[in-house]
Amino acid sequence: MGTGKSRVSRPLAAALDWERVDLDALIADEAGATIPEIFARGGESEFRQLEAQAVERAAAMSRVVVATGGGAILAEANREAMRRRGFVVCLDARIETIADRLLSSDSHVSERPLLQGDDPLARIAALKAQREPLYREADFIIQTDDMTPDQITHQILLAFREQTAVTGAGGTA
Repeated sequence: MGTGKSRVSRPLAAALDWERVDLDALIADEAGATIPEIFARGGESEFRQLEAQAVERAAAMSRVVVATGGGAILAEANREAMRRRGFVVCLDARIETIADRLLSSDSHVSERPLLQGDDPLARIAALKAQREPLYREADFIIQTDDMTPDQITHQILLAFREQTAVTGAGGTA
């Protein structure tokens, strides 16, 4: 959340001449409800079930850049699907950077169900601490704090091309 996944996935997909898939948009479209509505209706549990289905669908696609939500890595099946079909990139940022980006973005904190409560900064820190070991499983991790989307895209492309040259794999980024 707030590390640049949605923002970077657009120029990355364009640079590769691939399709871009935003997992949250796919989930919302197929559920016929916004992410906050899904959370209000069935809680995080319903959302994670829909997310797992969407991850499997995205993993079955070729030549796509998939922007997942930060919690998609929580389920082992999701991590396996991502590893099986793609080059997994973790966009990371300091807690303060994430908070600044979320608070200054067009979307409001109220549109982010996992940040509900009195102290969004504490929630960001808790979520990040909980997920950090899983994020480290990515093929490539990049700190996005002081980088533009174009700089991040360039670094991901270099890492992806290097990995592809070594393994001969392609598919999903």
